[in-house]
Amino acid sequence: MEHDLPLKKLPIILLAAYVALAAAITVHADDRHLVMVAAAQSAITAISPAEVRRAYFGVPIVIAGHEVRPLRNHSDPLAREIFLQKTLFMSAAAYERQITMRTFRGGVAPPSYERLDDLLNALYADSNAITFMDHETAAGTAGIKIIGEL
Repeated sequence: MEHDLPLKKLPIILLAAYVALAAAITVHADDRHLVMVAAAQSAITAISPAEVRRAYFGVPIVIAGHEVRPLRNHSDPLAREIFLQKTLFMSAAAYERQITMRTFRGGVAPPSYERLDDLLNALYADSNAITFMDHETAAGTAGIKIIGEL
């Protein structure tokens, strides 16, 4: 019987550990400040969160006379998750379903990039391209400018 007591407390201990871990992840995610960026030579100087949402859902957005082309940043999984939840208001799976449905209807999915270098090269190559990233990453990267706060 002495050995049963610690086993009964194990679920409570695991639950407490899970809650502490979830709180730590939430605090870390809230500390991340995301921004929208474009190439430094881009004519796009500002974009609102509403315009970002529309662009990432495939609605044509024209700024400074040019159609904005969104790029999906998959190089930073946490930034991607924050962007999806706090800007697009959906999970990764729900967003992928939306994009797949639009593609079947003749739309084009925004390209995604797994490596930051590839994302930056695509951004530099297209002055109408935009993407999201952590503010610290954006501030430390040459050749891009911040065009919006998320």
